[in-house]
Amino acid sequence: MAEPAPQLALESVTLGFGGLQVLDGVSFEARAGELLALIGPNGAGKTSVLNCISGLYRPRSGRILLGGRDITRERPHRIATRGIARTFQHGELFPHMSVIDNLMVARHGRFRSYTLAEIVFSPGVRREEARHRRRVEEVIEFVELERHRHRPVDGLPY
Repeated sequence: MAEPAPQLALESVTLGFGGLQVLDGVSFEARAGELLALIGPNGAGKTSVLNCISGLYRPRSGRILLGGRDITRERPHRIATRGIARTFQHGELFPHMSVIDNLMVARHGRFRSYTLAEIVFSPGVRREEARHRRRVEEVIEFVELERHRHRPVDGLPY
């Protein structure tokens, strides 16, 4: 039986800043169900690899494939719609907004509506917001923050 195609593949990815070569021919594949770790000392390029995959950095050469599709030159927001997004070590919240409102802001990139429809708060936008609010409520329940959902996040412990 043939081995399944990789869900994510990097092919000879190189990246540099000025005269500094950060990545030099990085290649690897990850298949569905596989766990893959990037390990190495500080400065080895682990974060740069993640930034290339998520579209925050553009490699000088090489290709990044997601499900067989070349995403090397796609913008981060397009890559995010395909299920790849970058998180950061120090997440930022809107301190005076509630837990539920912070989570709704985080989902905004997944809304399927247009600016004009949002301005007039059309029925489609209301349905879309309700759908996302239901998902946010599921997340709040999963992380057991139900009693804090309407509290500003700056009043919560880390």
